[in-house]
Amino acid sequence: MGPPPPRSEDRHRLGAWPEKRAFGRHPVERCRPIAIRRLNGEGHPCGRWFLADIVDVAEGGMGLIANEEQTLGMGQWILLDLHSHPDFGVQRLRARLRWISQAHFALTFGVAFASPLRELPVLSVERRSLLRDPNEEEWALEEERMGGGAARTL
Repeated sequence: MGPPPPRSEDRHRLGAWPEKRAFGRHPVERCRPIAIRRLNGEGHPCGRWFLADIVDVAEGGMGLIANEEQTLGMGQWILLDLHSHPDFGVQRLRARLRWISQAHFALTFGVAFASPLRELPVLSVERRSLLRDPNEEEWALEEERMGGGAARTL
């Protein structure tokens, strides 16, 4: 019968899958979560904002984890709100969903930025005990009053 086939993480480690990333990932420990919103087929925001923690970041994208159940699909475009991390140099960044893993307690996913960053940002630290709803923050409320995406987006 032979040995069982290697698990997916072992196949990657063993080199069975070629590395496709153009930029090295840098792990992140404690930083402020970012707000994320789905974009529809025309590129317009739809649905409510939800929070995700940054797991790792590179010039070309980032890994994220959310503890809310979300309906995201492979290749879907999303909008990242970066108000909480001013070193990005923009308030909004479009990104495309590259991979996703759904567990009963968390959604882990990776995104590729629409345009790579020139350099890695310094991320703002936050205590994880703070809870917030991005839809209730002043920038989101003002955006709703203005009728859409008022923030600068790349």
